[in-house]
Amino acid sequence: MNNVYVLNASPLILLGKSDLLRVVSPLAELWVIPEGVAAEVEIKKPVSTYINGLNSYSKATRETVRNIHPRVAAWDLGNGESEVLTLAMEHGGNCKAVLDDLQARKCANLFGVPLVGTLGLLVMAKRVGLVKVVRPEIEKLIGIGLRIDPVLLASVYHKIGE
Repeated sequence: MNNVYVLNASPLILLGKSDLLRVVSPLAELWVIPEGVAAEVEIKKPVSTYINGLNSYSKATRETVRNIHPRVAAWDLGNGESEVLTLAMEHGGNCKAVLDDLQARKCANLFGVPLVGTLGLLVMAKRVGLVKVVRPEIEKLIGIGLRIDPVLLASVYHKIGE
């Protein structure tokens, strides 16, 4: 899969805590972690442990954002979300932002930045045969802090036949 994904802190942490980074790793050719996200993650745990999980089947790297894109800056998002969106815009069409934050997702949609969330990565992993069943993994994510609307969750389970 010739894709680049730029990860925000919450998906990175959630997937790391649930030991799913190795599962989603093959979905991208390159995983990018902005320095602002790395700094946020490193408050609790070295980001290198998460990078190692992503490096299982693809490449993961850290990137510095010199200037937040002005249109993104106007949204007054967190530093991590702003850096994720800026890098996704800089990388172009083959790049997706990995975001769970609602405001950041709205910003991405407005500016045409392709995006996926933590659950979306698991659904993609199922679709390409990396996992057979994702319900237990999603329940594990919810158990460690993923917040999701129950109606949306039911819709996801219905769409993937679980």
